[in-house]
Amino acid sequence: MIYRSSVRRGGSVSDSSSERLLAVVDALDALAREQTPVEAAESMDPAVLQAFWREWPHTSVWAGNLWRALNRDLEVPAGARDDREVDEVGGSG
Repeated sequence: MIYRSSVRRGGSVSDSSSERLLAVVDALDALAREQTPVEAAESMDPAVLQAFWREWPHTSVWAGNLWRALNRDLEVPAGARDDREVDEVGGSG
């Protein structure tokens, strides 16, 4: 589960988009934990399922592209920071 409290509160478009994405991911994750895909297909409103069927390919491509962009950024391990003006060693009272 993703916690919305980790997103900084503000009013910018970026924050709003971040919160909306987290809300959608949380809701989909909760649904996936509550029902199997077969159970969902059997119990959900047919109009909702049709909308999902129609919209999911576009949504899936967008989400996949976002994930791949993040993966490229995050797959490289963080390196040591080499900025002596920022580094503090402490001990000088």
